[in-house]
Amino acid sequence: MRINPYREVQRFSQVRWLWFVLIALLIVELLIFVPVLDEDENNALLLLLSLAALLLPLILILFVFKFELAIDEEGIHYRFIPKIIRWKTIAVGSIESFQVKEKESWFEKLHYGFHRNIFRNIITINITGNKYLVLSLRGGGTLKLGTENGDSVAYTLKKLLEADHE
Repeated sequence: MRINPYREVQRFSQVRWLWFVLIALLIVELLIFVPVLDEDENNALLLLLSLAALLLPLILILFVFKFELAIDEEGIHYRFIPKIIRWKTIAVGSIESFQVKEKESWFEKLHYGFHRNIFRNIITINITGNKYLVLSLRGGGTLKLGTENGDSVAYTLKKLLEADHE
């Protein structure tokens, strides 16, 4: 049976409050340093260095960091740039069970990026997803992948696992 592949890309540039922080920091920076500026070139250089130190990391976070999730006949593929650059694949046979669930606690709702809990053997990756695809693996680990479209992920994964059992 052929399934329709699913693909999702999440970026920090989709997080609205991060844009607000960027603009607020830029305004504060300009309000603090612009009155200090006078004819002295050292202050102008200080302002440029300060703006660069503030903006470069935020621009890097907004436009470079991304989480990609794909589901096809081979299994589930994911990567989180810059932590996981090459695609990681979870074969269909190594999935014990899955569920798509809402984020339950405030901690989960504010959970952005790549997190590894070595005590509970859980890896969590999310940027803008409002639900988690929770995969229980046969090796005993758990993988929580954030998704914006939980119904499509559940449908595609259900079809994939049904096709694997035939």
